[in-house]
Amino acid sequence: MAVVGCQRRQLVDGRDLSEVCTVRFQGGSIEVQSSSKANLVNLPTGSTVRIVAYQRQSDGQGAPNLGSDTWKATSTYKVIEDGSFVPCLVDDSGVEQSGVAEGMELYNGVYDFYAYSTARKLEADNQTVKGVAHGEDFIGSYLGSQTINRSSSTVNLEFEHECSKLTFSVVPSEDMVCGDLTARKVSLKKMSTTPAADYTIGGDLTPTVGDETSVCELSSFSYIDEQQKGEGAVGSGIFLPKASGTIPADFTVSIDGKEYELSAELPEMAFTKGNNYKFTALVTPRGLELYLKVVSWNEVNIDTDMGGVPEGSVLIRSWDDVQWSTSMGGK
Repeated sequence: MAVVGCQRRQLVDGRDLSEVCTVRFQGGSIEVQSSSKANLVNLPTGSTVRIVAYQRQSDGQGAPNLGSDTWKATSTYKVIEDGSFVPCLVDDSGVEQSGVAEGMELYNGVYDFYAYSTARKLEADNQTVKGVAHGEDFIGSYLGSQTINRSSSTVNLEFEHECSKLTFSVVPSEDMVCGDLTARKVSLKKMSTTPAADYTIGGDLTPTVGDETSVCELSSFSYIDEQQKGEGAVGSGIFLPKASGTIPADFTVSIDGKEYELSAELPEMAFTKGNNYKFTALVTPRGLELYLKVVSWNEVNIDTDMGGVPEGSVLIRSWDDVQWSTSMGGK
């Protein structure tokens, strides 16, 4: 672990402490907790990160409380290949800008560090990020009671996804014959109340549930095997956390170029931050079965067991006696 030492200097505020430290940050990992397993994913190189330092009353004693704790510094960084952070300038949307940026410097003491990526604008209260929206893989971190001094000035941050992920795949059953199978659109209603939400550093995006006008859609799908398009397709999207509630859903499935629309109300469920909700639509000669399994964030691979349905999936809806084209059938 690299350590950047402290330097002697007089700060603008006139405090005459003997040392002030340049703090060095390292990108830990995004920790994804799901019902299946934990998955660790490195922050992508080039990501921008905003880091905010607070100090508690009595120099680190008591529980953290942004309402009464004292803001000390804010700096922005980008992640480089070895996982460490280097200072950079960013615009309000968190995109890196040219110019010389200064890193964070703090007096010896005990601090709480709050961080998030992308390094979007922090409001004047030094606590709030406005307008986190569907489609944004917004990640956050909190690390409390960290001692900063000459021998300890490197901070290792671990991040977690603040939104949820939905993955939808359509696959054929073992007895289903078709040359081209994909999805065109998945529309889910009664999702989070608004398309964007505010984030308080160190906290969570509040899960909400809306009405039928609160709609989220998946419309981009890729074939599982471009050489064998009959093996199905998969697509995914990132959405704000959703509180528990039923989900009216519309699915458009394309089989050999012909589109079929199916609708249903899915059972009551919540979409929790950090989880990947993997829906698998199994197309059979007689209809369609929809399965669900909560998996790790980056898992999109299609299992070959159970006709393409991941082991451990739960059947949540089925459509019987669907009139597919007569050119399709069993093997």
